[in-house]
Amino acid sequence: MATSLPRARTPAPITGAAIELHNLTVQYGAARAVDNLSFSVPEGSIFGFLGPNGAGKTTTIKTLLGFRPPAAGSARVLGLDVVRDSLAVRSRVGYVSESNSLYDGLTIPQLLAFCHTTTPRWDADRVARHLRTFRLPATGRVGRLSKGMKSQLALCLALGGDPDVLILDEPTGGLDPLARHEFLNIIVREVAAAGKTLFFSSHILSEVEAVADQVAIIRAGRLLVCDELDHLKATQRLLKLAYSAPPPPGELAALRALPGVARLEAEGRGVRLLVRGDIEALTGILRSRPLAPRHLDNVPLNLESLFLEYMKDGAEADAEGGAPDGH
Repeated sequence: MATSLPRARTPAPITGAAIELHNLTVQYGAARAVDNLSFSVPEGSIFGFLGPNGAGKTTTIKTLLGFRPPAAGSARVLGLDVVRDSLAVRSRVGYVSESNSLYDGLTIPQLLAFCHTTTPRWDADRVARHLRTFRLPATGRVGRLSKGMKSQLALCLALGGDPDVLILDEPTGGLDPLARHEFLNIIVREVAAAGKTLFFSSHILSEVEAVADQVAIIRAGRLLVCDELDHLKATQRLLKLAYSAPPPPGELAALRALPGVARLEAEGRGVRLLVRGDIEALTGILRSRPLAPRHLDNVPLNLESLFLEYMKDGAEADAEGGAPDGH
């Protein structure tokens, strides 16, 4: 299970940014797939890049690799401009895509030989070791492998180039739970332990939570939040309040106005508060109010719950005609 994976350590010291986006905008015709996106990925971090389908994650990744030109703004990888220095960027970045478009007509030895000739820092011994770890065949045609085996092979090839940054776009699609576990264990062992940077997108939030130390969440191409995962979880809670009788509208309005209350839901005698900020201070205020709750439960939020709450924020911002602040 993903929750048993070793948690990636936060490397120290952080000497700079492996990836930097500044007001990045990418368009397909008149449509903005990425909209004024700004954030940075610290060197040595394991960074989860999250969002629903169509949020702009793959477009952002293609832009980082020089496959899509930005309409505005800029992006740098390892200090290199992704437009001007795209070849240099790709020489130092390993990439595994969701589609894993490998050369199906080649045999596995032919594919390895091709990668050897085109990859400056190719490590054949490392690739062979990973092939054995995944129990992949050493011979046979690539096109005969299952989707999951192609994902594993693509990771082996990406790691074979000894990349300084590894970018994965939905890399575990088609893998069964055991294969996902092995896949992520290799990432943590080979990438995090070597001080490399991992930037990956995944819809399986439990696996992101198991290995990531930082996350960014986007919706409709815009940033909703970018922060250390532990800080997000420490500063956001669901407070469940139970009263002796349904609180009157005036009390509900007063609760909504308290510092740190991001959302309120009331039903009968129960009130649910999504809180962001100083949880202990707000808890003290609630207990000291004239109409104090009879019971107060402080409920931690996992990454999936946090993700859903930010999706609500994005939907509310869209309904109001404004962009979220992307704090």
